[in-house]
Amino acid sequence: MKMYAYTFQYDRVKDEGYLSLSIANRADPCFRERLAVHSDNAGSPKNEDIWAYLEGTFKGRTRSVCAITEPAPIKEYKHPYLNYLIHHADLVSFDVDRLWQDGFIEAIYCKDMREAVKKDLFRENIYPIGALNEIDPAPVDWTLCEKKPYSHRSPWAAVKHYFFVLRDGRIPPEYITLENKA
Repeated sequence: MKMYAYTFQYDRVKDEGYLSLSIANRADPCFRERLAVHSDNAGSPKNEDIWAYLEGTFKGRTRSVCAITEPAPIKEYKHPYLNYLIHHADLVSFDVDRLWQDGFIEAIYCKDMREAVKKDLFRENIYPIGALNEIDPAPVDWTLCEKKPYSHRSPWAAVKHYFFVLRDGRIPPEYITLENKA
């Protein structure tokens, strides 16, 4: 099964692989940005508090990478960040069956924060997936990002996505395919 991710650092990804937070360069300005998106849920802007929060949500979260089952159609979106992402980020894919067979994936989790599946929109709804065949291949409704209560939040508040906890915290470059260069 092919899974997708958006990145603003494809030149690095093609050389180093797709890195989780656990092995990302902490001196890189992007590292702080990657942590900061979790500050609301962590209840603190401090790196150490955010890190503790992430590791507390599930074992290996900082060694995980996120992916979606399908890319967003390239069009204009009212959601500013989604629109920017679709038009400026590179789209990569990786075959999770191959990563699983080669022993790179230790665990899989799903994050689904859609209003239909939870009562508290300010609490992450993350649950374990037991096997690759439990990943939901249903089409993604990207327009949810533009509707209340999601319009002021990250697109990942509306779009179901998956965490792949990686043995070494990265997907090697030979497992990654560039789907679309922005």
